[in-house]
Amino acid sequence: MPEALIKGETHSSKKDRQSLLNRDFSEYDAVFREGYDKDYFQRDIDSLYALFAIGHIVYGATYGRLYRSSDEFKQHAKQQGLPVHNRIDAAIYETYEMVPRWQRGGLFLLSPFFAGLILGLIAQPAEWLLSRVTPGLLRELTFAGVVFTLLCFGFVWALAYFLLIEGRVMYDRDGKMAREVVQIAEANGYESVLISCGGNHRPGIASYLRDEGWDVTEELTDSLLGKLLNLLSIKRLRRRWAER
Repeated sequence: MPEALIKGETHSSKKDRQSLLNRDFSEYDAVFREGYDKDYFQRDIDSLYALFAIGHIVYGATYGRLYRSSDEFKQHAKQQGLPVHNRIDAAIYETYEMVPRWQRGGLFLLSPFFAGLILGLIAQPAEWLLSRVTPGLLRELTFAGVVFTLLCFGFVWALAYFLLIEGRVMYDRDGKMAREVVQIAEANGYESVLISCGGNHRPGIASYLRDEGWDVTEELTDSLLGKLLNLLSIKRLRRRWAER
């Protein structure tokens, strides 16, 4: 019976990165890590897919900057002689195509309103702060903020559309990653593997592998924020409701 240790992580957590670097990999045959192909041109570029791709780029240039690099982890595994499979997640175009066409259209119609909400969450605290720090320049700064918002709206719209698509398939990707692990393990004869993935993906991947007859051990993220987000995740709440 194949065995897997699934280590949930928060991608921005220093504690999770250090936990992986301190781990002895000698008991495993291979290491798997959540990752994906970033080639945008593996499908035809239509208008909505272009918007989604631009949103992915904006996400990577903003929030994605907080992610901890996985290079040290991969190097650590390779130094111990283990193969590293770090593209088990859905490619960019596959993530987009997981959402039915009619739903992609509906999310597109919703995305401008979501973009406005994102901008509002940024603009309102900024306006409140400026009104107290530089009250004499508030009118001029407000005008500049409006101009800046209009210039940035296209990028925020793309980001909003990406987030809506990504949120829709967030947990559909669990099965994709788990199937990749099973196929690669069977092809290479691995009997014991370590899987590092986002904390919210851990339960779904574990469930799929257990259904395939694997012996699975799960470890939570070491990040307090990650544990809180996992506790409040919609999928977790939905699963507990179904178990009732």
